[in-house]
Amino acid sequence: MAALIVSIASALGALGSLIVAQKAFGFSEKAREETLNLNKRDLFLTLHEKLCTADQLWGRRVIREKINSPQEAEQLRASGHPDGQAAAGALAMLDMLSLYVDKGFVEKDLVLEEWGHVLADLDGNATIFIGNRAANRDRKPWVHFQDFSADAVKWARVNPR
Repeated sequence: MAALIVSIASALGALGSLIVAQKAFGFSEKAREETLNLNKRDLFLTLHEKLCTADQLWGRRVIREKINSPQEAEQLRASGHPDGQAAAGALAMLDMLSLYVDKGFVEKDLVLEEWGHVLADLDGNATIFIGNRAANRDRKPWVHFQDFSADAVKWARVNPR
């Protein structure tokens, strides 16, 4: 009888240990998920800050205002003017943002909410600029931006300002 009581007590102790371990695992998973969400938020804020620098604003303005035709894109490229470098820098940063969205490092919905209209507004002129760059290179530049800006155009149609 004593052996049976000891056996039952051991079994209950093991069951208790399993319950505690399961709770600890659940807590650990929740903490891991919260950490990932905080990391995504921090990465988004860092990207947002970089996208708001004067150089990035300048580059996006060049794309919007100075690249309205293939001829203007070619003139800008051929001139070696700093405006062309600013435009290329802005597209490189937007390409990185788009890559991070594609890989799930930042939330697509959040990026579209904050940057969707900017991306959609740049899409046409940026396509002209990218076409000029692609014609003078072996590979197509800024492919992540091109894919994501197309998504942004669709998003902007159903999410007016």
